[in-house]
Amino acid sequence: MDNKKIMRGQLLYMVFLIVSILILSLIGFCLAWVTDHYGNIGFDEIVFHLRMPLQGTSMQFIQSFLDTALKPALYTAIELSGGILLIRGAFLSFPKTKPVWLKYAKNLRRFGVLEIIICTAIILRSAQVQVGLFDYIWNSIITSSLIEKEYVDPGSIRITIPKNKKNLIYIFVESAETSAQDELSGGLLTYNIIPEMTQIAEDNISFSQSEKIEGAAVAPECGWTMAGMVSENAGLPLKLFEDGRNSMSEYDSFMPGIRTMGDILLEQGYRNVFMAGSDFVFGGRELFYRSHGDYEILDYKAAIEQGVIPENYYEWWGFEDMILYEWAREKLVQLAEEDQPFNFSLLTADTHHEDGYICSLCRQETDDQYSNVWHCASRQLADFIYWIKEQEFYDNTVIVIAGDHCSMDKDFYADYEYSVADGETQRKVYNAFIT
Repeated sequence: MDNKKIMRGQLLYMVFLIVSILILSLIGFCLAWVTDHYGNIGFDEIVFHLRMPLQGTSMQFIQSFLDTALKPALYTAIELSGGILLIRGAFLSFPKTKPVWLKYAKNLRRFGVLEIIICTAIILRSAQVQVGLFDYIWNSIITSSLIEKEYVDPGSIRITIPKNKKNLIYIFVESAETSAQDELSGGLLTYNIIPEMTQIAEDNISFSQSEKIEGAAVAPECGWTMAGMVSENAGLPLKLFEDGRNSMSEYDSFMPGIRTMGDILLEQGYRNVFMAGSDFVFGGRELFYRSHGDYEILDYKAAIEQGVIPENYYEWWGFEDMILYEWAREKLVQLAEEDQPFNFSLLTADTHHEDGYICSLCRQETDDQYSNVWHCASRQLADFIYWIKEQEFYDNTVIVIAGDHCSMDKDFYADYEYSVADGETQRKVYNAFIT
């Protein structure tokens, strides 16, 4: 083999090595970023969001990803690649006696390949520990009969709707879990940071496995906002397949093979409305609600169009919950004046991780920001419920309050896991039904 072929082979090897270092660095830093910002999430959630439009993502999260994941990965790859090139250059400066030159070249190549294999193994193990990579692969291969045995298709049964149709107000409270209560109430903390929400649950219906306000367990494929919404509206996990039944169909529809609460209410003459303080395109939310119930979407974009907020206004994920609740009051008054039953859904955002958003209504009640945010969120929710009860439409209205999933704030619940050794879920989602 002549020196030109050897040099060509070494060049291809160096390109492979540098590209591999870049990819491994990026994966490693991305895993660290995901774990640091989202805590216990599954690989299924990562895959889902990679397949969905990222429009509407909070700029703070994008900046955080750039600063703590992408940039460090690029710097690391450049430094390691530069070091390898320097070493390679030193080898090439040796006298090009064939046996000695080839000996160093082969040793460098073997060392580089071994290094990549070791790094790949470490990253794969980290991916399994942090986001359940191999569990995701295994669950994608095996077939489960759970849905076939337990799921009841709403289209296959008769649903009787009373003549006097009640209105529905469905409030999704971001990351609301019963863990935020004190232990006596059914939570995990020594001090209740959602006392008003606890009182609402105690005064009304709240599903739990005990007499305490313990809430509902989070099933697999239901642990993030879009998945929680799908599960609460359709009774199904958010698991996409490419067989036409519930695929994304290139974003033309969202799980077209299912029938949801929104579908049923639309058929019964309800006006469906969804309001949120963020861009509702994010995570496929707008597509889901338009596909199932033809919802009127009132989000960040609509708030600007309708003059609720100034054109250049942007806080947190769009605008604060205190603005959202005021807008919701105005919309509910309008809906109540119409001669049509309504289904009004609402999604808050201030309690989103990390640490939540401190608005002008928040008080310094503890030394921890996330606790203060939850105190504020609990009060705002209670005030909103009290306002609804004072309206004429309240007597003909059912109110549902539910968390979309458990909190992803890693530090706040660092001492508590989703599951314990005996298989029971330790942390649960808040729910309350006011009829």
